[in-house]
Amino acid sequence: MANPAPAIDSYYRHATLRIRLILLRGVARRFFLNVFNKRYVRESLAHRHGECRRCGVCCHLVANTCGALRFDKDGQSSCRLYTLYRLPNCCSFPIDARDLADRDLVAPDIPCGYSWPGSVTRSARGS
Repeated sequence: MANPAPAIDSYYRHATLRIRLILLRGVARRFFLNVFNKRYVRESLAHRHGECRRCGVCCHLVANTCGALRFDKDGQSSCRLYTLYRLPNCCSFPIDARDLADRDLVAPDIPCGYSWPGSVTRSARGS
């Protein structure tokens, strides 16, 4: 598998202000859900299907690429802080299909491994 990081970085660098504001709103939304609505997060994660594909796209949903993101020779991503401490947004991403829609703004051509029954996003369609 080729390293997806350059394609993601390139797309994000050219993201419009509107897309960046949508992503920022999503970061704030996930933070508040994790802090103030833990029940919703638990219930939504219980319905989530699939597994992480280690593409690293979710690490690009903040103002810049997360500094803890690393890619190995095979193009698989990893977090250098994974075993030390991860923020709640990182532990629970994606909380729901709305989060998949946000990540699809950053890398629409790289499908996410997670989905929810009945949700239709680019990631869920695999396109």
